[in-house]
Amino acid sequence: MPTLADPVFIAPPPPSRYKHWLIGAATAACAALVVIAISQWTWAVTRAAPAKALPNIEVSNEESLTTSGAVAAREDVPPKRERIVTAVSDQYEVPQHASGQPLDEVFYTLRGWLHPIAGADELMPTNSHRHFGAERNGIERADCGAGHCGIDLHGPRGRAIIAVASGTLVKVERRFDGGDGMSGRYVRIRHEDGAFTPYMHLDSVEDQLAVGDSVHAGQSLGKLGATGVPSHTPHLHFALELPAKPTTDDQHASVHFVNPAPFLVRSKVGKAERLHAVKPAF
Repeated sequence: MPTLADPVFIAPPPPSRYKHWLIGAATAACAALVVIAISQWTWAVTRAAPAKALPNIEVSNEESLTTSGAVAAREDVPPKRERIVTAVSDQYEVPQHASGQPLDEVFYTLRGWLHPIAGADELMPTNSHRHFGAERNGIERADCGAGHCGIDLHGPRGRAIIAVASGTLVKVERRFDGGDGMSGRYVRIRHEDGAFTPYMHLDSVEDQLAVGDSVHAGQSLGKLGATGVPSHTPHLHFALELPAKPTTDDQHASVHFVNPAPFLVRSKVGKAERLHAVKPAF
């Protein structure tokens, strides 16, 4: 028999069967109180600052049709660059030869030129002072208007200058002043139909180029610079010379300057290609 000194173990009462129900009820009551509080706060804010009414927006069937037509019209418009080239080309029609034919049909190498400046940002300058026939002091030629016998094409110094069409080098000038004090370093190409294209004021001429070399369209001729005119912005003076009629005679001297603009605006901008190894710069 246990005595008063012995410990007495009392088992805990069994869990109530309503325990879980009470916990759920308490949680639901708390949630309800939170919802009521939020509703009261929202009602107070709405009473203090009523929302502004939105303006009425009417969309008619006619407006919808007009918009659809505009989208369709934009889809038919050629890409931006194509539109610009077309617009510029319209300003410079291909001139007629004395025979009545378009000039680029008589001299076939005028068709499909590559632009002489690799990666050019413009086909033709907008500044009229850089155009063919612009005023130049000390130059008097009936075929050059007020004196400028070519077009000045600007670009960063060192940009590659390339042949616009295949041909043969008839002049390679590496002197800084060009020998005449103003042409600078330059090359001159005779094309297969007798047309000539000079490239002047080059910063440098490709080392391996020599008179008599054949070059192809896109071949690197040198780098854009300002030799012969060091006080000017670097640019390429590009010109076009034509004989009275197509010829294969390398010795003919009867040529006249022609505005190259109609053929420049129809040219394609390309990258320079090299046929010769490039020597390291020192």
